[in-house]
Amino acid sequence: MAGRMSVANAPVSFGVDEIIVDDAWMPEAEGILDIMVDLGFEGTELGPPGYLGTAGQVKERLSSRGLQLVGSFLPQRFTRDDTAAEDREWLKGALQLVRDGAPEGSTTLAILSDGFDAKDRMLYAGRIDEHPETWLDDAGWRTLIDNLHRSADIARNAGFEPVIHPHAGTYLETRDETHRLLDMMDSARIGLCLDTGHARFGGADPVELVETYHPLIRHVHVKDCSVAVLDAVKREGKGMEEALIRGAFTELGNGDSGIGEVIAALQRHDYDGWLVIEQDRFLFAKDTMETLHASQRRNRDFLRSLGI
Repeated sequence: MAGRMSVANAPVSFGVDEIIVDDAWMPEAEGILDIMVDLGFEGTELGPPGYLGTAGQVKERLSSRGLQLVGSFLPQRFTRDDTAAEDREWLKGALQLVRDGAPEGSTTLAILSDGFDAKDRMLYAGRIDEHPETWLDDAGWRTLIDNLHRSADIARNAGFEPVIHPHAGTYLETRDETHRLLDMMDSARIGLCLDTGHARFGGADPVELVETYHPLIRHVHVKDCSVAVLDAVKREGKGMEEALIRGAFTELGNGDSGIGEVIAALQRHDYDGWLVIEQDRFLFAKDTMETLHASQRRNRDFLRSLGI
């Protein structure tokens, strides 16, 4: 019998992310946390370190609202040995903030991701299969896996469960790259954060990933992705940022990630962790706190329609 899945949200659903920083405006942290509480979410991810405040502010803001801190997104430049030491020191500091800011009772995951510093990967995001000059060679893969394992060990030694998040715009985007990653990495050292939207963005089938790699799944980002938007961006030779601005990541049920089938597959395999609704988005001047509230209400209601 499948256990109960808990539902959280994240600042990225309100336009707060590490990729696009020139949105028309940014919501205040207190406002989005109040929306999460109003809509019945049980927790949140941290968002960019510092957005929710200092460690003390994070703990007070979440504790006072009864929200758990469920994860922190921590990108690292895994393919680059020249920046590895710098990235690991940053990781240690970020994890200290997470540890000190987590309310009592939180079990917070360290969500590792490859970085966004490779310009060609961002430019050709969504069409990496067509650009073999951007692919990692065998030596590059060995470097990535070694650096991933080292960062995972830092997180684990600091008391966190580490997971890797395959992500569009990085060296872990496509279906083949995701499968190669999961086949090469040491599952005793790190698990998988399945992001249903980024999986679809990279050409993977999220349901297939659940069926094939369910023993590795420790965390799930519930995100929908529109293939029609991706196809239009590809035809115009645009990349990751344009896809986000065009709304490639839609409200749940409006895209092609097969959210209902993914949830059913997770239930078949007794997943009982967090489902974090994420809708990576660009904020326009026409967006308001009211429209964001309504959008996230529709996302939460979609999961409720599936019995979650």
